Amino acid sequence: MKKPLLLLLFPTLVFSQEKIRIVDSETSKPISSVRLISNENVYYSNEEGYILLPENTGNWEVSAFGYISEKVKTHPETVFLKPKYQDIDEVKIVSIDFQKILKTVSKNYDKIYYNEPQLFDISIRQKAFENNEMKLLMVADGKFWSLDGNYNAKKAFNGTFDDFIQIQLDHLRYLKSEAFGNPIKSKKQNVSHDNVGDMFLSYELFRTLGLSNRKHTKASGKLLNDNGEEQEISFLIKNDENMIYRGNILYNKKDNAITHFELDFEQSQSERRKLEDEDGTSYERQLGDGKIFFDYYKSGEKYVPSKMGYASEKFKTITEKGDFEYRSAREIIFKNFQPADDKKLDNPINLSTSYWNNMTVAKDKGETLLTKEEEEFINEKSNEIQD
Repeated sequence: MKKPLLLLLFPTLVFSQEKIRIVDSETSKPISSVRLISNENVYYSNEEGYILLPENTGNWEVSAFGYISEKVKTHPETVFLKPKYQDIDEVKIVSIDFQKILKTVSKNYDKIYYNEPQLFDISIRQKAFENNEMKLLMVADGKFWSLDGNYNAKKAFNGTFDDFIQIQLDHLRYLKSEAFGNPIKSKKQNVSHDNVGDMFLSYELFRTLGLSNRKHTKASGKLLNDNGEEQEISFLIKNDENMIYRGNILYNKKDNAITHFELDFEQSQSERRKLEDEDGTSYERQLGDGKIFFDYYKSGEKYVPSKMGYASEKFKTITEKGDFEYRSAREIIFKNFQPADDKKLDNPINLSTSYWNNMTVAKDKGETLLTKEEEEFINEKSNEIQD
């Protein structure tokens, strides 16, 4: 069933704000995923390197993995970040036991990261593509509540996600969804918990350790940079199923804290899986590639999240009617943090569904910065949403 959705097709109007661009000082190319902290609020650059800031922000702390952090007191239109190294191949190779670091952090997780009820104002963005055509864009502001900042496997197994994580969408800024062409009706099998698990660093550390310890798997780590306080580390995991996992870690040695974690997975060369849909139609499924990422910063004595998300591509469904290739992305920015209690949110979404389907798009677009690709999709004539 399709429902009409009316969208406001005009540029976002933002008052008393300024647009800053973050670029590489050596190449002048824009840098995405740059974190800027000002007045205890968190901002990030988009895919084109832009950050939208209130005019009264001051004393910026600007940082990105692989770049030298900067403190900026003025309000320049462009911020230039200097890379820590020009070419990763030029970095002196020093082996390091990254598995030991993951184990140390996992063992002391509650001592490192804030482990009491916590509440964040967030912005959340999801996108989906089929055969390189955008099919979904959802941008919203809301709240994120967590019982202790930790993934609870037992509650997840029982399907009671609400007991340890809740998300509430207060303002649905943009929403557009178009019908997918894939005719396959997948069987309802065991539901993966990755959709929720990928919101917790503890979940990814456990999974990464599991991947590195499997039989017929090779794992290695390299120390890229050590300034005495922090280490930048890369790691590589290969198994005998043509799956490769590459990762990057920013590790605070004093606090034993991972403040940046990125896991890039390459699964598109693995063997295709032969399946049947609900109608008995045969098809094949090919795993794809992508990455999962987390940023944390210190607030008081412990660390809290500032950003998390994933991006995936090259996932394929092969049918008699054609091949369908998919890519998707989700990004959650934690704009600010405050201790909370165990009182849950008033209107939490159902994390197991396409929770935006029955929501109303807000007229107020808020502090929303779209890329050119997103603007083009929003302003296309077709605008419908599917269940």
